[in-house]
Order: sequence, then structure tokens, then C-alpha cells
Amino acid sequence: MKPLLIVESPSKANTISKYLKGAYEVKSTIGHIKELPEKKLSVDIENDFAIEEEVIEDKKKLVNELKKISKTAPEIIIATDSDREGEAIAAHIASEMDKSKISRVQFTEITKEGVEAGLNDRKEIDEDLVKAATTRRIVDRLFGYKVSPVLWSTLQKNMKFVQGRLSAGRVQSSALKIIIERERLRQSFNSALYFDLKAKFSSNSESFNASLVKIDNKRIASGKDFDPDTGKLKNDNVYLLAKSEAEQLVSKLNAGVWKISDIEEKVKKSNPKPPFTTSTLQQEAARKLRFSARRTMNNAQNLYRAGFITYMRTDSTNLSAEGVNGAKAEIVQSFGKEYLPDTPRVYSSKVVNAQEAHEAIRPAGLKFALTESVKSELDEDAAKLYDLIRKRTLASQMKSAKIKQVSVTIINQNSEFRANGQIILFPGYMAAYVEGTDGANKSKENKETILPDLAKEQVLQCNDLISDEHNTKPPARFTEASLVKELELKGIGRPSTYAMIIETIVKRTYVHKKQSKLTPTFLGLAVTQLLENHFTSLVDSKFTAEMENGLDAISRGELESLPFMKEFYFGSNDRNGLVNMLDEKVDIGKACSVQLDDKDEPIEVRVGQYGPFLRQGENRKSVPSDIYLGDLSVDKALEILNQEINEDKEIGTDPDTSEVVFLKTGPYGPYVQLGDSSKRKAIPKGTEISEVNLEMALKLLALPRVLGMHPETKQEVKADYGRFGPYVTAGKGKNGRIPPQHSPLTIELDTALELIAKRTSGPQELRSLGDHPKTGEMLTLKDGRYGPYITDGKVNASMPSDLEVETITLEEAVNLIDKKRVAPPKKKRAKRKKKK
Repeated sequence: MKPLLIVESPSKANTISKYLKGAYEVKSTIGHIKELPEKKLSVDIENDFAIEEEVIEDKKKLVNELKKISKTAPEIIIATDSDREGEAIAAHIASEMDKSKISRVQFTEITKEGVEAGLNDRKEIDEDLVKAATTRRIVDRLFGYKVSPVLWSTLQKNMKFVQGRLSAGRVQSSALKIIIERERLRQSFNSALYFDLKAKFSSNSESFNASLVKIDNKRIASGKDFDPDTGKLKNDNVYLLAKSEAEQLVSKLNAGVWKISDIEEKVKKSNPKPPFTTSTLQQEAARKLRFSARRTMNNAQNLYRAGFITYMRTDSTNLSAEGVNGAKAEIVQSFGKEYLPDTPRVYSSKVVNAQEAHEAIRPAGLKFALTESVKSELDEDAAKLYDLIRKRTLASQMKSAKIKQVSVTIINQNSEFRANGQIILFPGYMAAYVEGTDGANKSKENKETILPDLAKEQVLQCNDLISDEHNTKPPARFTEASLVKELELKGIGRPSTYAMIIETIVKRTYVHKKQSKLTPTFLGLAVTQLLENHFTSLVDSKFTAEMENGLDAISRGELESLPFMKEFYFGSNDRNGLVNMLDEKVDIGKACSVQLDDKDEPIEVRVGQYGPFLRQGENRKSVPSDIYLGDLSVDKALEILNQEINEDKEIGTDPDTSEVVFLKTGPYGPYVQLGDSSKRKAIPKGTEISEVNLEMALKLLALPRVLGMHPETKQEVKADYGRFGPYVTAGKGKNGRIPPQHSPLTIELDTALELIAKRTSGPQELRSLGDHPKTGEMLTLKDGRYGPYITDGKVNASMPSDLEVETITLEEAVNLIDKKRVAPPKKKRAKRKKKK
């Protein structure tokens, strides 16, 4: 019999099988095989936090198959991923099998050489890493299962607009607080106005630009010199140029002589960035490829499993000897020997755990694959990410760039201007790769700005001189890249979990993604404020980082897990425990309000039953859906509060009944109503209010619209808007969903009959979305009796109304299936007994 080799993913198993050529029976667990049961706490607090684990329902058949094979296998080799969770999976596998046969191996890359090297280095399962993974699970379960119900019984109970269950989490809630704190800075920000001058000069028919930097030897104020809270200058050592003064200075300088007083040249070196860690890969993929953290990690996982890159969960920036040699060979071939440094570059890195210390993320093997081969074997997304990794790896082992910087000082009376230029003398690593930057100021390091030949004392011709107005800007909202950077900087969570953290807070609608910015909602604000008020330390960044450090210490064998868990739950002399915080009475009003102004008539924003609203005295107005806390200055709040009430707008008269047709807004959105009657109809999703005229209103009020007779049922075919969207029907069992290109107001009978025929023949497959990253099952989008849904062949999940058939992603589909998988079954309605 063959030795049994167990890995985590089917794709990895297939790749390894090819290398081992039938010498081993290679099987995959498809992720975790054991979990804490979802329907209960599953942690016995009084019995030293003992846990109740069970084999996942969907994995029972697989585990039985592995156990059967293991009984006759001479050896069981566990090759799950080389991190906390991978070690936990290894321990779970071992608990189901004959431990005397078990050995542990790790593959840093899925290449022939990498697999052979791993198999020649047998180890024991690292119990310290397993303890750390188990402790993390227990702490997270206690936090989530104890704190989330507090949100349900307080906030959710009083908020009818909330869809889905609110939740709290050890890392998730700290990350949300960081986003909220940034939003508060934006809300309290006071903008300041300042001016400077811009000049355009020419020399020998070549033009160049310069900016005013000093007046009377005093530096001109710029945005960084202002206090963001007051909008005033932080010190008196700078010159604040007012508008009138700037305009006067333009006239004064235009009458003066412009002369070069100094030219300074220097050559500087620019060094490459180190190869990627998990965190820096997510940041750079967000900047350069616009990938979400989840998209990056999914593609990195696929690249690793297919043998194209080394292991993608790492804090290390060092390359192995093989990695360095592979990069050197590629650099010489692509750029030439002159781009190689005298000695390989070595980067210092913070590796928390020796057990989890892998090399940096790089192309696998000694000869790096070409990007084109990745595209042909995987897909374009994977190829783009691989190209990023490949170029960054090469750049990290190339010579520094040499850049000549030129600074020219130009004077006119008491004013000093400066022009800057740079020339790249030797591109070095820039020939392969330059790191991206966050925000509007993209990297200019690899850009040349060439100034004409200039000389000291040279008199210049000024072609244009203007005063330039500036307003200081509030701190930018986080992007995924900048949030990942902030989380890593504060030591919150692990880079491998960042994708899930961001995904969760977006899914809970604590945060909206608006033009790549993570914008906190008022719901997210209320949740954070409740946690800050009653679970203060649990959402404190420093405490969360200390918890992470504690887990790392457990994984290194430096700290026992039981005292760690006891302190978290029961507290200590200097720290309140979770159990004590749970006893506090929650102040819902305080959690749901923010004071904007504390003058004679205070303005506050509150989160109420139907969403956020502003209140000043007796005046109340809903906060528009496109306004967030950071947008609500006092002036903006007053503008909203002083808007004319426009709840009932007359849009015309119904010619048949002579009753007035109104356009109204209710808790669930805008609708049209006929007179004082209960006859009303919601405005279809995606319709602009400005488009709703009398003609459209009457058509909506006339629904359902009769299109004709069904040729088989002889019943009327009707079109209407329903709970699950627009539809057509011709009696029981004869229904069809109306796709976006049609409408109940315009659809014709022939089209309606086609839609009904398609639906009657069974669910229609709309498109395949890809494999589930954990189960390996293909996820498919189908159109069923009650609308579109996602299926993996076993579990079906309805598609919510806020997602579109045309744009739903694999990432979103995975979330829906996972959520449906753990949802409790719906109770069946008891059948009524017929009266005799």
C-alpha cells in the first residue's frame, strides 16, 4: 500500500500528485474538518474553557474515507499549510487516525523540488501552534457569542432598517473603530484657506515652473502648518499669505527683476523595496491592480497551489538562496550584469514566530515562470498578481537607482521662488518595478523633470505669475490598502485575516465601499459607540494588539493559554474582564447619538428606527443616504434641517377618478399614492425621483398589467413588481422573472410567455462563478421560481436585492453560500385543520 499524504486543497493535491507520480495516495481535506458547533457557545467556561469540537457535517464522508485509507497505509503524512490554522487542521486530522503512523511536513512551494525537500524534512505536529490556534478560536467565540447578542437586544431591536444580524468580533470591532475614528477627524475638521504664487519662466526657449517658498526669509505656510481641529496656524514661524496680499504681490513682482540666486545639484540613491509579505502584497495589489484584499488572497492561494509562488502567508522579507539565485539569473538575462549589486540584498524583517517563518512571497523554483504561462494555466487575475510578485522580487535584488536632483532658487525683491528638477542617471531597480503610493500623490520617484541649462545670476523672463488658492483637506478615508497598512502598524489581527475583516464589516453594512474608500455608516457608528461605552478595552487598539502578541507568545511556547483566557474573560486587578462588562446596563440613546454643536440650540445626529436623522429642538430631518458623519459639518447639518418639507408632492390628477396623485416618501423609500386611499405603489428600484411624472405614476398604480391570455392555462398573463423584483404570472406554477432589460410597464405578451416557459422548464443556469475556495465546489448562478440564486449543488442561497445578476462576484457568492450553510432551518408552518 502507498503512504497517505494529506493536504488542504484539491488543486494542491492534483499538482503534488503529478510530481510524485503515483508513489503516494494524495488526498485533500478541503480546509478545516472540525469546528465548534455553530448553534451554541461550545466553550465550557467553568471547566477551564474546554471546547466541544465536531467534524463538520459536510466533511463526515470525507473524514471516513481518509480514516479508511489510513488503516492500510504504511504511513500518514500531513502537509497542511504552515501556519496556526494549518497546524490546527493537522491536529484535527491526527485526532481521527493512528498517531503512531503520523508525521508532519511543510511545503514552502508546490514545485517538484519544494515537495521533495518537504518530504525529506519530517517533523512532529507543533503543539504550541495548535494551542495558539485553539486559544484564538475560544477567545473569538467568547467575544462574538457573548457580545453580539447585546447588539441584538439593544440596537437591532430598535432599528427596523437593519438587514441581517449585527455582530461584534475581537479584530473586526477594533478595525471598525479605527475607521470610525478617522471619520470623526473628518467631521471635526476645520478647513483653512491659504494662498501661494506660481510662476512660469523661460530660458533659451525652454519653459519651467517655480513656486513661491519664502517672503522676507520666512517660509510660506502650506497645508501641514494648520491645526486640523481649529483651522488655525500651529506656529508663528511661517508666513500666511492672504488673498489680497497675494494679488498685490503679483503686481509688485511683475514690475521687478527675476534673478537666479543659487543652483544646488546633488546625486541621491534610491533603494528598492523588499520582496512582498502578505500585508505588503495586499496593499500593493490594491494600489496597482485595484484588487480587494480577498481577491488578492484568493489569487495568491491559487498561484501557490499551482506551484507558481512560494507560500503566501508570511511576515518575512528575506529570500532563500534559491530565490536569490533565481532572481540573479533573471536580472542578468533581462537587464544585464550591470544591474546586479556586488552582494545579494538582505532585508530585516519582523517575524513573530519561528514556526511560521517562511521566506518572502516570490516566484517558486530556481527558474521563475513567465507571466504568460500563468495566464494560460490559471487566468488573467492570477497572471496580473504573479507579474506584480515577479517584478517586485527582481527589483528587490537589483542595484539602487541614481538620481540627480537640481534645486534652483529665484529671487525678486523680498520674495524667493524655487524650481526643482530631477534626471535619472541610472534606473537600477526602477527598470523592473516602482512601488505605488496611497492617495492622490502618485509616486514621482521614477519620473524625470528636466530643467533647461541655467546659471547663477542669470536674469529670467517671467511669462506668467498667478496667485493660487488652497483649502486644507480633512484626513482621507481609508482604502483597503491604507487600512491594511494601519492594522499591521497597530499590530491588530494577522495579515492573513485582513481580507475577512474588511469583508465582514462591509457585509454587515457597518462600512460602505464608495469609490474604493471605506466609508463608515451610521449603523457602524452606533455599534462602535456602544462597544466603546460598555466594552471599552475590547475595542481598544492597544489591547487588541496585546491579545495578538499573547497568542504569538503561546505559539512560541512562552505563555500558557489558560491564564491568558482567564484574564480575558474574568479580568485581573488592573483590567476588567468580559464577564463583568456583560453585566453593565446599556445606554442605547448614548450609543445612537452624536452632538454636532453644543451652542444655544444643540444639533445632534441620531440613529433611529428608520435610519439616521438630525434633530435641533423640535425640528427633525432624515440624513440623506449619500451623507455620512464625516460630511456633517454644522453648516451642512443646518442646510439639511432648513430644507423645505417635501413629503407629499402633487404630481397631477387621475383623469378617471379626478383624485390627486401624490409622490411620497416612507420608511421603505418613495412611492406614489392615489388621493387619500390605500392605493399606492413603490417606485421601482433604480428609478430617479425626477423621472416620476403623472404618466408613470398612473401606470404604476394600474399594476398588475394584463398582457393577454396564456394559450395553455387560458388565464390572464399579468406583469407586476413583487417582493423579489419584477415578474410575470399566468396562474399557479406559471411564473417568470422579468430581466433588467424589460419592465412590467412595457413588456409584451410574447416575451412574457417565453419567460414563463423557461421558468416552468426548471431553474435556468445564468453563469458559472468559479470554485468555492474551501469546498472546491463550483458555484453557479441560476434563475429559479422565486428569482436568482447561488448554488453549489447542495446548498442554495437566494440572491439579495442589493446585488445584481450581471455584476455579482465569486467573493459575494461564497459569502451567501457560507451564510446559508450555517443558517438554522426555517420552521415549517403548521397546517390548519380543515373544519368539518
